[in-house]
Order: sequence, then structure tokens, then C-alpha cells
Amino acid sequence: MQMCPWCGKLYDESEYCYCPYCSGEIGDDKSEKYFKNCPNCGGIMYWDGCWECTDCGEEIDSDENDHDGVIEY
Repeated sequence: MQMCPWCGKLYDESEYCYCPYCSGEIGDDKSEKYFKNCPNCGGIMYWDGCWECTDCGEEIDSDENDHDGVIEY
């Protein structure tokens, strides 16, 4: 991984020879993100193919529409 000296974001230098964020090749998703409350620890779960808790690592196999709310950026 390579850190861009201008924006500070990490990117894979084996895939890109320059920062894909600064060039606009990869854009940040700043719109909205679904979340779910973790039944195990009360933390926040995010969707990435399945629901995964950022605190305890609990995973729930359900679809993205099974969410508790939306975080808007």
C-alpha cells in the first residue's frame, strides 16, 4: 500500500502508478451508508456482502435492505 503525500489516502501501488483519488479515477462515496445495530454488543454493523460489526466482528447473513437506518454524509 502507498500513502498519497497530497491527500493522505492509501492505494495499491501495484494497481495504480499515481493516486487514483487525486486524479478522480476513484471517487469517495459520500452519499449515504446503511447501518444495523449489532445484537451481540450494541455496536454498529455495516453492509459489505453481509452485515459485520465494527466492534465485535459479529456477522449476520441477510440482505442490505435489512437495515436499521441510513447515515448520510
